[in-house]
Order: sequence, then C-alpha cells, then structure tokens
Amino acid sequence: MKLKLLLVLIFTIQLTGFGQNDSIPTIMDTEVIQQPKTFLSKKNDSYFSRAWGPATLGLISVDLLRDSTKYGLQEMARSFVVDTFRTHVDDWIHYGPIVTMYAADLFKVPARNTVWNQTKFLIMSEAITSGIVLGLKYMLRIQRPKNGAANAYPSGHTSQAFVQSQVLFNEFRDTAPLLAASGFLFSIPTGVLRVLNNRHWVPDVLLGAGIGMLVTNTIYYFEPLKNWKPFKGKNNRTSQLNMSFVPTFNDSYFGGQFRLQF
Repeated sequence: MKLKLLLVLIFTIQLTGFGQNDSIPTIMDTEVIQQPKTFLSKKNDSYFSRAWGPATLGLISVDLLRDSTKYGLQEMARSFVVDTFRTHVDDWIHYGPIVTMYAADLFKVPARNTVWNQTKFLIMSEAITSGIVLGLKYMLRIQRPKNGAANAYPSGHTSQAFVQSQVLFNEFRDTAPLLAASGFLFSIPTGVLRVLNNRHWVPDVLLGAGIGMLVTNTIYYFEPLKNWKPFKGKNNRTSQLNMSFVPTFNDSYFGGQFRLQF
C-alpha cells in the first residue's frame, strides 16, 4: 500500500508539468507544424490550468505531514538504500534545466521569450520562491530527519529545482515539447535524493515542488516587468540580449569565444 502511494506521488509530480499544456504539438497537428512559433494565448491557457497541479501537491503535502505517515514514508523510501547512503548530486543537478535553457538559446531554438525576459522571469521566480520557503521554514520550524535542524519544511533544494524546470517548460512547451519536459529529469531526482539522503521528509519535497511551480507559473501568467527594457539605443529601438559561443580546439587546446551582446 505504501509503495503504491509513493508511486502515485511521483506520478502526480510529473503530471503537474505536462498537464498545464492543453495543446502540445503532435505530428498529426498540421497547423502547428506549419506555424511552429505560435504560442498559446492566455484565453486558451487559464491561470487555473497552471495552478491546479502545484496546489494539489501542496494539499497532499499537508495531509502527509502527520508523524505517523511521515515516518512511515521515510522508512519506506530509505529502504531502497543503505543506512550510510549519502550523495551530493542533488546539490548540483537542479541547475540542469537552466543550463539546458541557455544552451537552447545559443542554438537558436525558438522560445516564448527573449533571453533577457527569460532571465528576468527566472530571477523573479527564484527570489519570490526563496522568500516563501525561508519564511515557512523558520515559522513552522519542523525538524529534519535524524534530529536535524528545525528548518525542514519545505525543501529549498526541491523548490529551486522545480522553479528552474518550470521556467524551461514554459519557454519551450509550444515549440520543443521534449526539450521543455527534459527539465523534470533534473528536478524530480533532486527531490527524491533529498529524501534518500535523509535531509528531508517526503512532505517537505512535495511542498517545495508545489511552491516552486506555482510561483513560476504565476510569474509567467502575469508577466511582470516584461516591457522593462533598460538596454535601449539612441535611436529608441530596443536592443535585445543575444548570446553566441564559437568553440575553438586543436591537439593541445580546447576553448572558445563567448559573446554577450545587448
């Protein structure tokens, strides 16, 4: 029964990303193939469609916060690894979606926004999520596993991981669905490893994921400061933020030239 519950939770996390797009392009959709840069409008993409998944994760998290359930889930999850299991992979893989996004920009994959707006929305999402998570941590003061510090709930690593995977998803879901969804290959393992490392309880991870996704989707729905473009030329034409990378290598050297143009 407990194993089935864990599988349902993982499946719910995956659906919260994919379920927010009602019209992912398919091979049979000739209109999308002919116009690959067409993006969903707000009329076809309501705020509720963006919020129901993260909100569901939050409600599930609160329900699982009871000690009897929380300790049972932790014991079940940790049964897949030895007691001394510890890895630092979760400290790094949550950056994967952002590396992927900027790499896609370098290779000119069509995105919803310019690099400048991507960066603005990313920074705002990260900052607001961090504020909410830290506030809850030190207000609720729930102890970590193994009598750790009283700042377990919710998981900061997981919230940031899902901010980044959701930014990637929102940017490329209309033009490159597989690329957009690839961010969850980093964020979901981040949450799982936080539990396996005995750094967080399962409810901590679920709420962290929910907050990160909800904040990011809210930013992308209302698009604050989208028209804030401080890099304007004298001719009053707005310059765009562009990136390029030219690799250089020979028998004894590997490097390249990175250019950031405003």
